Amino acid sequence: MALVIIINLIVICGLCRIALRSGLEAALPFASFMLILVPIEASIPLGLFELTTQRLIVGLLLGLYLAGNSVTERQITLPMPLKGLILLHICWCLLSTTNSIVPLMSVKKAISVIVEYYVLYFIYWRTISKTETVHKILFAIVLAMIVCSVFGAFEAYGADNVLTLFPKAGHHFDMLSETDREIRVQSTFDHPILFGAALAMAITITLYLVTVVHKSWQVVLLWFGIMLMFLNIYKTSSRGPWLDVMLGCVLLVIFARGQMRKNILIIGVLAVAAMVIRPGIWATVKGIYDNSFDMNTSTGTSYEYRYALQHAVTDRLLQSPTRALWGYGLESFYDLQIVDDFLGKPHLFLSCDSSWAELMVETGFVGLGIIILILLRPVWRALRDYQMLPESDRYLSLMLLVNLLVFYFQMYSVAMYSWGQNGYMLWILIAITFAYPLCLEDEAELANSEEQNLTVDFEPASLTA
Repeated sequence: MALVIIINLIVICGLCRIALRSGLEAALPFASFMLILVPIEASIPLGLFELTTQRLIVGLLLGLYLAGNSVTERQITLPMPLKGLILLHICWCLLSTTNSIVPLMSVKKAISVIVEYYVLYFIYWRTISKTETVHKILFAIVLAMIVCSVFGAFEAYGADNVLTLFPKAGHHFDMLSETDREIRVQSTFDHPILFGAALAMAITITLYLVTVVHKSWQVVLLWFGIMLMFLNIYKTSSRGPWLDVMLGCVLLVIFARGQMRKNILIIGVLAVAAMVIRPGIWATVKGIYDNSFDMNTSTGTSYEYRYALQHAVTDRLLQSPTRALWGYGLESFYDLQIVDDFLGKPHLFLSCDSSWAELMVETGFVGLGIIILILLRPVWRALRDYQMLPESDRYLSLMLLVNLLVFYFQMYSVAMYSWGQNGYMLWILIAITFAYPLCLEDEAELANSEEQNLTVDFEPASLTA
C-alpha cells in the first residue's frame, strides 16, 4: 500500500506542477506515461469502489481542465467527434444496467469504464492543439512500454514479476499451468496477452517515431526499445500479439514508404537471422503453432475455446428476445454460468476471453452494434486522413489506423477493452486520431498568417530603399 500511495503522490504532484506551470496540454505526455506504466493493482479500496492510479489521473485531468484550460477556438466551435454515438451508447448502457441481473456490478462498471474512457477521450481531444504534443504523447507511451519491457526482461530470466510489489487484485481468470509453453512474461500487465497486445501497438508507434525524431539520443533509445520490446513479445508466448506484430508490420510495409519501410525490412532480416543463429527460437514458435491444433494441449484447447465461447454467448442471448436487445447488464457474464458444448461435452464457461463476446452478452446485439460504430469511426477518419494528407503528414494517420485495427483484432481473443492499461491506450489514440488533423489545420493557418505578416513588413522597407 505504501508503494501505491507514493505513486499516487508522484502523479498528483507531477500533473499539477506541469499543468500549473505550462498548461494542461503540456501535462498530457506525463499522464499518458503513467496511465500505461502503472498496473491496475495500484489501487486503494474506498468502500464500493477502488481508487486506481488510472482513475486518479483521469479525475485530476478533469479537475485541471475545468479549473482553467486553454483550448483552441476551433476546438470550442467544432462539435466533438463521436459525441452522438457516445451519448447513445451511454443511454443504452443505462438501459442495460436498469435490466441487469447484477445491478450493483453494472453500475460500478458503467462508472469505471464508460465514464473513464469517454472523459479521457474528451479531455485529450479538447486539449491537444499541436503536432508536437501528439509526438510527445506517443513518445511517452513508448517510453512507458520500454520501462515495462525492462521489467519483463528481468522476469524472463528469473526475476520476480513486478506485480508482487502491489496489493493482489482479484480477477475472473486463472493463470493455469501450461506445460506446453515456456514462462510467459507479463510485466505490469495482468496477463501476458494484454502485455503482448500493448507491445504490438507500441512497436508500431516506435517504428513511426524513429522516422520523425531528430535527436541522436532519441533514435538510440527508440531502437533499443524496439529490440527490447521484440524480446518481450517473444517471451509472452502469445499467438495473438505475435500475429498483431506481423499484421502491423505487413500493413506498414505495404502502405508506408521511405525510411519506415526500410526499418521494417531490416527488422525482418534480423528476425530471420535470430532464428537461424538460435534454432531454439524457431522451434518454440513452430511448437506453439503446432500445439494450436492439438486438442491434447492447453494451447490447442485455448484456441478452440474462443470459437466455443462465441457460440455459447450467442445461443444464450437468443434464448430471450429482450436480452438479445439489451443484454444481461455490464459485468454480468460471470454470473450467467453459461453451459454449452466444448470439445464434445458440456462445459461451464468461467472466462470471457473475447471483448466482442463480453460486449455482446452485456449490452445485447444493439449495444454491440453501437460500440462497433463508435470504434469504426476513428478507423474511417484515420484512413481518410492517410489518403488526403500530404506524404510528410500522412504516416502518423497510417500508424494510428494500423494500431486501431490491431487492437480490434486482438479484442477477439482477450477481454482487453475494459481490462488493464490497454483500454486507456486505445482511447488516447482515438483522441489523437481526431485531434491530429485539427492541429495540422491550425499550424497551416498560423504559418500562412506569419508569411503574410512578413510580406507586409517587407514591402515598405523595399520602397524606402
